[in-house]
Amino acid sequence: MRIKILLSILTLSLVLASCSERRTVIGVSQCSDDPWRQKVNREIKIGQYQNKNVDVRFCSADNDAKRQVQQIDSLVESDVDLLIVAPSDAHTVTPAVERAYKKGIPVILYDRKIDSDCYTAYVGADNVEIGRVVARFIAAKLEGKGKVLEIAGLKGSTPVEERHQGFMDEMKRHPGIATSTVNGDWNVAGARKIMSRCLANDPNIQCVFGHNDAEALGAWEAAKAVGMERGIMFVGIDGLPGERQGIDLVKKGCFAASYIYPTHGELLVPLAMHILNKEPFSRVNHLPSSLVTAENAAIVEMQNNEIMSQANSLDAIYANIDSYMKMYRSQKIISWLAAFIVLLLIVLAAYNYYVYQTKAKVGRRLRQIADEKVRFFTKASHQLRTPLTLVAGPLRQLISQGGFDDKQQQTLDIIQRNVDELEHLTASVLNFQTRVDSATDNTDQHQLPTVSDETVSQLVLQDSRRDIVTKNDPDDDLDTILIVDDNADIRSYLRSLLSASYYVIEASDGRNGLRLARESVPGLIVSDVMMPIMNGLEFCSKIKADDVTCHIPVILLTARSAESQRIEGYEHGADGYITKPFSADLLLTRIESMLANRRKIKLAQLDVKGEASDATDTNSADNLFISRFREAAMQHLGDTDLKMDNLGSELHLSRVQLYRKIKALTGKSPTDIIREMRLNRGHHLLCHTDRPISEIAYEVGFAVPSYFTTCFKKQYGINPTELRRG
Repeated sequence: MRIKILLSILTLSLVLASCSERRTVIGVSQCSDDPWRQKVNREIKIGQYQNKNVDVRFCSADNDAKRQVQQIDSLVESDVDLLIVAPSDAHTVTPAVERAYKKGIPVILYDRKIDSDCYTAYVGADNVEIGRVVARFIAAKLEGKGKVLEIAGLKGSTPVEERHQGFMDEMKRHPGIATSTVNGDWNVAGARKIMSRCLANDPNIQCVFGHNDAEALGAWEAAKAVGMERGIMFVGIDGLPGERQGIDLVKKGCFAASYIYPTHGELLVPLAMHILNKEPFSRVNHLPSSLVTAENAAIVEMQNNEIMSQANSLDAIYANIDSYMKMYRSQKIISWLAAFIVLLLIVLAAYNYYVYQTKAKVGRRLRQIADEKVRFFTKASHQLRTPLTLVAGPLRQLISQGGFDDKQQQTLDIIQRNVDELEHLTASVLNFQTRVDSATDNTDQHQLPTVSDETVSQLVLQDSRRDIVTKNDPDDDLDTILIVDDNADIRSYLRSLLSASYYVIEASDGRNGLRLARESVPGLIVSDVMMPIMNGLEFCSKIKADDVTCHIPVILLTARSAESQRIEGYEHGADGYITKPFSADLLLTRIESMLANRRKIKLAQLDVKGEASDATDTNSADNLFISRFREAAMQHLGDTDLKMDNLGSELHLSRVQLYRKIKALTGKSPTDIIREMRLNRGHHLLCHTDRPISEIAYEVGFAVPSYFTTCFKKQYGINPTELRRG
């Protein structure tokens, strides 16, 4: 027990230590995993390093809006503290963001917006202004005349709509420039196909505006494939560093310009912490930026390279710091646990010393009590000898006279054996001190030969099972009483008292009594408390804990008469407690009273239609069993060949057990209850459907429709045809 307490305390300490520094979890749902998004994620990691106890979980939808919805819901279920979302499709992703927001999870929209106001903050560039800036640049380069092809991103994305809006608003000021717009998929391959198709239809395109650098690059590759790349101006958005990215393509002369679409992912985690810490923050945060042209491409590339180098160094530094912090937290937990274990060992040592002292004190007191008991029983035994002599002498004289019938002789023999036992017990008490002092004398010349408790139990069990077999009709209304007592004379005496009114079976210990109770399901049990193998208290507890036997009343018949012992009996589930020596009339009255009360409960549980009600005064376990029986029966309601053996096996009972359990709880047989259920179902179908009566009879389990009609009229006082006409 002390080991279990120690383990429980250690586990609790470990949990408390691990929870002492709670970590904030931020979920990031990106719409894709392109280079621009990868740069954002690296910057978010930098923001994570700058804040203590923050974990970031990344996921990418690869431009699949439905997949992003699933990812957002998954992040919400994993109990993130805050969400950062770059929606792939505003219309599709909006419900998922709203669900998270309404659950109390703050949401930061990054780069893109949704079709709702259910978000906490927005961080991103002003895409309308980006469209205007690009339009002004193109108009200036074309000197107000020419043809421009706009390759937009995926439909449903707010940056696509806003960039197109700004671009077209500015182009309206230049009527000499003709514009056409097609939607791409943000990828090089998709834009390459679009450009090839457009050049085939109109080779006079003078400028291509791609909504990102990948689309502008795809258009350039398509033009190069037909040798037209030098006659067309290409402009993209993103302005990322690296080979074949926006800045590199401007520097090489492939692009006329690329608008730097700012990432600034390092700002997201600080903003998230302001929100979570209830600190002031701006709900809308626009990121400033500018165009990269041939004039400034080299400078911008150099600055980006320097920033990337510093970011990589920071990644390495923060990775080391993170490793050191994990080691520190682990060592801190170990230190706390070590200190706690030392303290706990000190407490256990003090406790053991206290227990040792207490046991010594209790031992001395127990020895004192034992001595007092010996003196008491010795004195009582002396006082019992006189009345025992006055009983034993006349009894022997009476027996020697003879002339009694078999029943009278059996009663006198029982009395004689128990008087002899009392004489033997009083002699044993008087000689107790002598037997203790003379330890070598381990034999008692008055001790009678005995057989083992196991042997007696098996013999009694076999006899009772034979009795059960002889009573193989479960419809017999004679109540069965199970007697459980290790004293054969007590069992014989109780059988003589009860056999005139009840069917009696016996067991000589609690274990075999439990077996007989499950096999026979008696109406009532009379049990001794002090028995070998399994005592009466444990037996009573197991009876009340078993679904098959929990409804059976139990009377404890015992020599334990103290109030605390009575309380203990009732705590173990006893329904009655009678002390020995007992009055036969009292026992018979209590048995009849308990059985009568069971019959009243059955009647009270029946409503005017004869169906079991949901009365709250019945045992909850009994109600649960009846419900399980009805559910099992309902599943087989239409089975005309339903056997009680099959239904019983579903409930893990034999046919006899099922019958007696149901009969004890409801006053009806299982067959009667199932028939009522079938008739009730048939009544419902007759009232609420126009199906033929014969079809309804078959559905509710009647193989013969005429028998259904007969039973229906008996149950409701009207036949099915009259019910429908009425």
